[in-house]
Amino acid sequence: MTIVWSDQSHSDLHAIHQFIARDSELYACRQVQRLIAKVEKTSLMPTRGHPVHEYPESGLREVHEGGYRIIYNWSAEEMQIVTIVHMKQDFPSRPSR
Repeated sequence: MTIVWSDQSHSDLHAIHQFIARDSELYACRQVQRLIAKVEKTSLMPTRGHPVHEYPESGLREVHEGGYRIIYNWSAEEMQIVTIVHMKQDFPSRPSR
């Protein structure tokens, strides 16, 4: 399965790194690596995630890693990472797919 990172998800990873790096570059890199590893593992079994509770009818799914929600959409051929948000963040608007 091909993993496709949206522009938003790239921005999210960068922002997560920047935020954590204010305190520790090492932990920032480790968190980003854990998020990427979770995406790679999830791509092997994309049904393991659960529907996004804000938009259950959308077909979007999510998995969690280190306090973050990885929101994705998938088909037989590809898994698209839509966005990555901290669990304490609001998820107010419908994410683009």
